[in-house]
Amino acid sequence: MVGSRRLNRNAGLAVRYSGFIRSRSSFQTAVQDHLETCSDLMHRKRDGNGHMTDESGFDDTGSARPESDDELRRMSLLLSERIKELDCLYGISHIVENSGGSLDSILQETAELLPRSWAYPEVACARIAIWDDEFTCYKYAPSPWVQRAPISVHGEHAGDVEVLYLEERPERTEGPFAAEERRLLDAVAERLGHTVERLTAEHLLALGEHELRDQLTHLARVSTMGEMATNIAHEVNQPLTAIGTYADACGRMIRAGTTQDQEVLDVLGRITDEAQRAGGIVHRLRDLICKHETTRVQRDLNALILDVEQLASVDARLHDVELRLVLTPSLPTVPADGIQIQQVVLNLIRNAIDALEGMDSPPREVVVRTLVREGDEVEVSVCDSGCGLPEEVGDRLFEPFFTTKQHGVGVGLSISRAIVTAHNGRLWYSHNADRGTTFFFTLPFITEVNHGAA
Repeated sequence: MVGSRRLNRNAGLAVRYSGFIRSRSSFQTAVQDHLETCSDLMHRKRDGNGHMTDESGFDDTGSARPESDDELRRMSLLLSERIKELDCLYGISHIVENSGGSLDSILQETAELLPRSWAYPEVACARIAIWDDEFTCYKYAPSPWVQRAPISVHGEHAGDVEVLYLEERPERTEGPFAAEERRLLDAVAERLGHTVERLTAEHLLALGEHELRDQLTHLARVSTMGEMATNIAHEVNQPLTAIGTYADACGRMIRAGTTQDQEVLDVLGRITDEAQRAGGIVHRLRDLICKHETTRVQRDLNALILDVEQLASVDARLHDVELRLVLTPSLPTVPADGIQIQQVVLNLIRNAIDALEGMDSPPREVVVRTLVREGDEVEVSVCDSGCGLPEEVGDRLFEPFFTTKQHGVGVGLSISRAIVTAHNGRLWYSHNADRGTTFFFTLPFITEVNHGAA
């Protein structure tokens, strides 16, 4: 009776796993024999005289076939082995689905799982070798009793998966290993090969998307600088003109013989200031235009905003807009790519300036603020006093190529949101109570924990 209850319990497990396996075509071939064995054992039962029969009450010859309790226990053990193998395939699928895309995690956990599915788990161990990497279970040691299956990736041999016995065991189909274990190991190797192919493809696709996003971000910066070229040229021309004027005045004083050392020093100081002003504009312009490798280091957002102000103020002055900065001192630093964050700030400021076009009544201003938010975030806001955005625009504003400008391309805000999102931040906007719109974005900072506190 104990054997009968065990058979019924194992039959129930077979039904549960058969439904799972049918949903995964890559396992069907490997487990077909296991399911057929389970089905056969499930449908065999005792008749009223204690004989083991098929579901109709007869064996394959058409007559009742008596079997002993030993035979029943043998069949129950056989079914237990098949369930264990199905459990292995289920476990590997569970590992893959919950790995977060980490191939190392999949291979290590699979190496730990495999020994439990072989006939003698107490002396079994496993090893997975793929390319130059090796993953073993905790009790792995080389052994002459080994069952091995090749792992194929895109049709080429990439490595092997092995199950070993650390002690000698009775001879079966393949040394101490059963034929069913060979089919199981082949199925595991095939599954691992397909997993490597999929994860490799996903990794290459992610790299391609990252490279494409970087190129698009760079093109957006170049486009912005192109739109500002006339204004920047005018801004650079002012210090260059001043330098020429001061140098000419200095020359006249020298030729007239009326020079005094302090006067010459004053003029030379002004020339130096104007040269540094022009150089600063060119330097910031070069930083924004040049393509660079994306690198994130701890950055001071206030310093980044002050650095980009010189370019943003060019547009503001030429459009008769006051640009004000209200920066909270001593902000926590944030891990960021400085050039990309400056690109976001510059884009939001230029959009705010454009929003004031046609607004004659004061104030004509754009205000940039920084502050620390709850939840370990630094917030930057860009507020304009323009005409505001239509209610129906909604989140479409952040869609690529959607624009409310007459001559806009519609990529600035979508790229800005992509940059902020990649920095684990958020970008959104809200309508002001009186008039205009405010755009916000947040970036997380790392809070240092004082472990020495009592």
